[in-house]
Parts: sequence; C-alpha cells; structure tokens
Amino acid sequence: MTFETLPLTARTLKATESRLKAIYDAAQLGLTGDSLALAAGMMPIEYRRLCDLDPLAALAAQKGKADAEAEMAGHLRTAARAGDAKAALAILQNRHDW
Repeated sequence: MTFETLPLTARTLKATESRLKAIYDAAQLGLTGDSLALAAGMMPIEYRRLCDLDPLAALAAQKGKADAEAEMAGHLRTAARAGDAKAALAILQNRHDW
C-alpha cells in the first residue's frame, strides 16, 4: 500500500466582502453550523476560526438569519390579514403563546 502526499495550501482567513456575502447568503437560506460553512466555501473549522477572529463573520450570519426571518414573518402576516386562518393561527400559536 502506498500513500501519496496531498498538496497543502495554507488559506488565509479574512472577512472579505465576498466571504461575508457568502456567509450572509447561506444563513439567509436557513443553513447553520457546518452546512453554512461549506455552503459559504469554507471548511467548518475555518468558519469557526473566522468567527472567533472577526466578529463581522458572526454578524453576517446573524443578519442573514434575521433578514430571512423578517421576510417570512411579513409574508405570514400578509396572509393572515388577507383572511388565511392557518396563517393567523400559526402567528397566535408561535408568537403569542396560544
């Protein structure tokens, strides 16, 4: 059995605009943790280190999640106001502790 060495390339961890956008987009889709990291083009350990080194990376993930949640809440509210009883019940059960 023979082993071949794999080329190792050290990647720099920087919160560039494109990397933050990739994190934001993945979080907006609802991805978290390792799935978010991989979808954003990073190894999971790279994503965790980047969040530790630069708070903007974690903020990009939080902002993506918040924006997606706000968008969906708006759609649900619009449906409830238009007479959708299931949407109204979902809001009452999940946000108003019915």
